[in-house]
Amino acid sequence: MQSYVARVKDEWLGLIRETEPHIHEMARGLGEDHARDLSEIFYTNILTDPQAVDFLTNEQVETHLKKSLVVWVKRVLSCTENDVDELIALQQHVGEIHARIGIPIQLVDMGARILKRNIIPLIIERNGSENDKIKLLSFSLSSIDLALEIMARTFTFGESSSMKDDENYRIFSLLENAEEEKERQIGSLLSWEMDVIYNVMLETDLDSIQLLSRADFGLWFNHKGRHYFSGIAEVGYIAKLMQETDQILLKTREGSRTFRQKNLRNDFMLQIKNNTTQIAALLRGLFDDVSKHEVGMDVLTKLLNRRFLAAIFKREIAHANRSGTQLSVLLIDVDKFKEINDGHGHATGDDILRKISQVFYDNVRSSDYVFRYGGDEFLIVLTEATPTETMHIAERIRAKAMKQVVNTPDGKQLTTTLSIGAAMFQGHPDYERLVQAADEALYVAKRNGRNRAEMYNPNNKA
Repeated sequence: MQSYVARVKDEWLGLIRETEPHIHEMARGLGEDHARDLSEIFYTNILTDPQAVDFLTNEQVETHLKKSLVVWVKRVLSCTENDVDELIALQQHVGEIHARIGIPIQLVDMGARILKRNIIPLIIERNGSENDKIKLLSFSLSSIDLALEIMARTFTFGESSSMKDDENYRIFSLLENAEEEKERQIGSLLSWEMDVIYNVMLETDLDSIQLLSRADFGLWFNHKGRHYFSGIAEVGYIAKLMQETDQILLKTREGSRTFRQKNLRNDFMLQIKNNTTQIAALLRGLFDDVSKHEVGMDVLTKLLNRRFLAAIFKREIAHANRSGTQLSVLLIDVDKFKEINDGHGHATGDDILRKISQVFYDNVRSSDYVFRYGGDEFLIVLTEATPTETMHIAERIRAKAMKQVVNTPDGKQLTTTLSIGAAMFQGHPDYERLVQAADEALYVAKRNGRNRAEMYNPNNKA
């Protein structure tokens, strides 16, 4: 990415240097005169696209986005050599936000087309020679293209990382309940085995027995299990055993006339039993080995780490917007934790973090998410919680945390308190806005004496 930025910077500087001063002045005037009109046309068109409704509201457009686009148009068209670094950083920042909230790339392309289509007639209508207008058109469109290209490149890079995080979180979600999933799939395998034995003992038509690859377990393994455990040798062994089991069943079907002989039935059932036993053992090993990695989990507290924060927020924000339900965040600090660490040692600090983490687990709902956000900072995502419920949970956590006692190495008993900042989701698709609001509320809680919970109030800035 750095080499790309260096190349595009050189290209942008070259464009500026080769453009005559009076063309620069014309471009600056174009932005000053028409940026507001272009912004109005841009969002009028964008909001007609059904996909845009998932990411933009009329209120956001009117109160923030139109103004931002006006500034963007003016800055791009009036860009000088001294402005290039700052403008590149701005495009990267916008691209990162687009990727974080999951804006479809086709919406960005649509926006670029709208902007350029409407700037052309404005240039044609301006005063000046035809030659100057052509130069102005070339400079203006090239400047817009460069800015949007940087934005798109950053977006693509960020989207790729986001998609990888989404997929990793999906796998982590399975492995977070690895024990339950393991028993479910082994149960499914053994259920198929019992069905086979039952049909054999009753001497029913073997055609009624599903192939293992077509049974519930086989479908799970082929569509999910292979992917969850990709790259591990045991996956290949299981696949081979399943194929062998199906071949045994198919071969037995073909010789079903002689299958009534007791010794043949016994051999068949022993082969099936042997294969399913091996498959079950291999599957247990796969789940047990992967579970030990605790991917995405903080080792000390057993809470989620920040790896999947963006993936979870993106999903929950989409759900809140789609269903009209509420979403809130608690940002939590352990009060004076550095003093505790310095005065009583890191082992005592670790004990406090473990006990506090257990308080979180015991006092949130199964639909909520608890993260270790920093050293002594935690973040809780509360799904479908009203402001009253959000503060009730925050107060319950704060009160329970005060009752936790840790024994220090010198025989003393130590208690601690929490400061909590809460914020409600207000519809903005970028989750960092929500976290920032909770952070401001947390600062207010600390300023007001610590050991308290505060709800974000835009009129009560930190």
